[in-house]
Amino acid sequence: MKKTHVLAASHGTDNLRGQQLIHDLRTQLEELARSEIHTELVWHEAYVDVQQPQLAQVLASLPEGEAAVVLPLLVADGVHTTQDIAQAVAARQNTVAASPLGALPELAYLLSQRAMAQLEPNQKVLLAAAGTRLEQGQEQLRDLAAQISTHLGQEVQVTYCAGAKPLINELLSEELKPKTLVLSALLADGLFQTRLVSMGARITTSPLLPDVMIAKCFLIRLQVALKQSS
Repeated sequence: MKKTHVLAASHGTDNLRGQQLIHDLRTQLEELARSEIHTELVWHEAYVDVQQPQLAQVLASLPEGEAAVVLPLLVADGVHTTQDIAQAVAARQNTVAASPLGALPELAYLLSQRAMAQLEPNQKVLLAAAGTRLEQGQEQLRDLAAQISTHLGQEVQVTYCAGAKPLINELLSEELKPKTLVLSALLADGLFQTRLVSMGARITTSPLLPDVMIAKCFLIRLQVALKQSS
């Protein structure tokens, strides 16, 4: 059976609960992959910021000639996918990168179900992401919001914690706070989730993790990358 190394690459966080959630996500992915992917996968922990080991170091440590897939544990494209991950992949032969979650329909459905569970009449819905200056990543988030909007039957606007416009503190006026549901598109607990909660919206949903369905969404991205690389 062909062996492929999978580098599950997270952004990294100083938040201990966030670290644990990402660790648990990797464990879930390994367990799901055993039953759904008919390739021998060797899993590796890696980060593109904040934590160690860094992605480039892990890739450099792999046996030469063996296949590798970098699986970004990220929500949308940004500098970390188009530069950090892309450069690390380009530096090693027989290595490819999977896509981040992006506008995956399964993710849109999951987020719409979370919103429906707490949405009250006449509430505004904001889809809150970390932030990316990359137009490609912003387009993915707008597409994701549009799919959620279709499920909910009402407008869903994208907002950001940093790095892109509109920032959530600019959209969430004192008048709107009691009438707004903030739908978190953040992967795990950390600085930005704390920032969302501090904005004072009537409802702010939890980050995407923990949820086995999020692991299944990442598995979809991995399966696509494995097919493209075979």
